[in-house]
Amino acid sequence: MTGQNKEMDKIIRNAVIAAIFIGLLVTMYFVFAGKETFSALYIKPDSYSNYVENDSVSFVYGVRCFEGRRTRYTSEIFLGDHSLGKNEFEMDSGEREWNVSFRIPDGTEFPVKVRVVLTKDNESYDTHFWLRGRR
Repeated sequence: MTGQNKEMDKIIRNAVIAAIFIGLLVTMYFVFAGKETFSALYIKPDSYSNYVENDSVSFVYGVRCFEGRRTRYTSEIFLGDHSLGKNEFEMDSGEREWNVSFRIPDGTEFPVKVRVVLTKDNESYDTHFWLRGRR
């Protein structure tokens, strides 16, 4: 083997070692420090009807916290553009659910959207279902 080949082998070996080292660092970052944090808001599909019965509506909504720390939330329920109330709470990682029921005001025009808005740290999540009319 010539001196030039030995030098090239040395450069390739060092490049492979550097690439492995960088790959390990990137992998460790994604495994230990790069965990995605988020919250999830949902309405249980079997908890509501799209039609009003006895002038009232009820449903169940839930929040899942995957933030990795204690998190402060505000949830607000809307009928169309009208706010029906707020709920402020804190959660560690996990899940909570709330039962909601309210009366439909006279003169409500259908279809109308029932919406839940969840806010945390200037981020907002929302989910909804439609009321199509009265039975």
